[in-house]
Amino acid sequence: MLKYIFLLFPLFALSQQKIPKKTNTIEVKGVSFKEVANSLLDAGYAFEKTDSNFQTIKTEFKDGVGKNKWMKLRLMTRVKDSTATITGEWYNTMFIGAKLLGVDQTIENSTYKIEYTSGNPKNCFLEMNAFANSFKKAITYLVK
Repeated sequence: MLKYIFLLFPLFALSQQKIPKKTNTIEVKGVSFKEVANSLLDAGYAFEKTDSNFQTIKTEFKDGVGKNKWMKLRLMTRVKDSTATITGEWYNTMFIGAKLLGVDQTIENSTYKIEYTSGNPKNCFLEMNAFANSFKKAITYLVK
């Protein structure tokens, strides 16, 4: 019985890592460019731009899920030395086309970095984090 507890410990330790405030970058260790590309496609993302030389992918904006149903998210990934670096951007679809403080709201001026803070940015971060956790590999959280 004791040996089974030790087998579960690494999974428990990885899932309990505290995410620092303002985290905006997630690194996933032990993945290939092809794995990341396939996982993005499986998660419903379409590619806007890929570069196999630099092993980067920028996705098109995709509808958020759950609490993020009014959000559009995009992920940017880079794989280097078997480590995927994941960042993202989001915008609220409800504001696009409106005038806010006298400024017409467009995707270009209403897009923000995904980061672990509060409200919409945090909800979008949690969606990005769910994607990163889908690899079931070691994860590092960074503030860049």
